[in-house]
Amino acid sequence: MSTPVKLAAIYLIAIIFQLTVFIDVRLAGVAPELLALVAVIAGFFAGPERGPMIGFVAGLIWDVYLPTPLGVAAVTFALVAFAVGSLEEGLFHDSRFQLVAVVGLASASTVVGYALIGELVGQRGLVDVEMLRVSLVVGVVNGALTPVAAPMMRWALVAGEAR
Repeated sequence: MSTPVKLAAIYLIAIIFQLTVFIDVRLAGVAPELLALVAVIAGFFAGPERGPMIGFVAGLIWDVYLPTPLGVAAVTFALVAFAVGSLEEGLFHDSRFQLVAVVGLASASTVVGYALIGELVGQRGLVDVEMLRVSLVVGVVNGALTPVAAPMMRWALVAGEAR
């Protein structure tokens, strides 16, 4: 199976879970951001060249369901995937905790980045104290979901050689 088909399956799974299960299942009133999780892990495994493209598509899919201008999540996810991909080049790959920590911090930064970019394009009221609480919860929850999501993304992105 080709990488684009595998990625399409992951996008589909993420959006279905986001819009069904995580409509009702929340921690402290906040749902995980599954498409941000996809983008961050893509940055980690696909690097700074392919990761942002995968993150951009994940963001576009999520943008369709958000009330902010189209492209805000796409740009945010691409930027964070690029940062993670660039950072990942200097990290060791033998630590699961390291991946969980990177995903948690990067997921939290997608929330902050989304709010900041939203403010830049005229969507007022996104940057406030609540944004910090939401980013913290999203970071913790997405970090906790990493052991489930990372093997799926590795399957989709890493060819048969170094799995």
